[in-house]
Amino acid sequence: MSIKKKGFNITIDGLSGTGKSSIGCQVAKWPNFTFIDNGLFYRYFADRFYLDDTIQLNEIRLFKNEMIGNSSYYLKEIEFYLQEKNSQEKFQIGQKASEISNIPEIRNIINEIIQTITKNGGYVVVGRDATTKILPSARVKLILKADFETRIYRRAKQLNAKEFEAIGKVFSDLLKRDIDSFDLVLEAKKVDTIINTSDLSIKQVVARILLRVLWVRFSDYNMLHLIIFILFVFVYTLHTHFSESN
Repeated sequence: MSIKKKGFNITIDGLSGTGKSSIGCQVAKWPNFTFIDNGLFYRYFADRFYLDDTIQLNEIRLFKNEMIGNSSYYLKEIEFYLQEKNSQEKFQIGQKASEISNIPEIRNIINEIIQTITKNGGYVVVGRDATTKILPSARVKLILKADFETRIYRRAKQLNAKEFEAIGKVFSDLLKRDIDSFDLVLEAKKVDTIINTSDLSIKQVVARILLRVLWVRFSDYNMLHLIIFILFVFVYTLHTHFSESN
């Protein structure tokens, strides 16, 4: 297992369609952190270990030990495995993942995997439970929100759902996910910074998060580092403003 010593972790939570994965992936690139989307674990487990309406818990327990021992390999394996699926398969896997996400043992296993491999810092973890159950001690904890119409549009675009029937399935699936996640997100909002992504581009949201990340990173150092931080904020803000204008 690779050892990271970056000092702190970043967590991003929020309802489905708020942009957690897209934004979290971009945030991780700047401080050269490793990106983890816990939703991928549920989808991977749903497709690999949920067969004939039966959860293969023994197989999942074995997988947990294997992944903890070789996390770098399996993080890539999970991502590549799911990328090979077509839009219809991804939607069906997502529905199965939503079902198994309510099984306490599976949630505990996934949380334990992530907690173990992120213990030395240097990770951006996104998804349900990220800020409250998985890494409650993360130095940067964020909640993303967006209006329902925006989230429907994003999910439909992500799944390439163009027909009315397909969009209806996206609608009902998103509503079910909201109900399942509502209490957890409500709890997370009590302690985390909230960013509304409805009218913001990915670049704009990433810029806001990076400013917070940089403040945490430089707050532990001296005045020189603080001056560098302020200059970076100024330059980055100008760059983001002109990029969006063009």
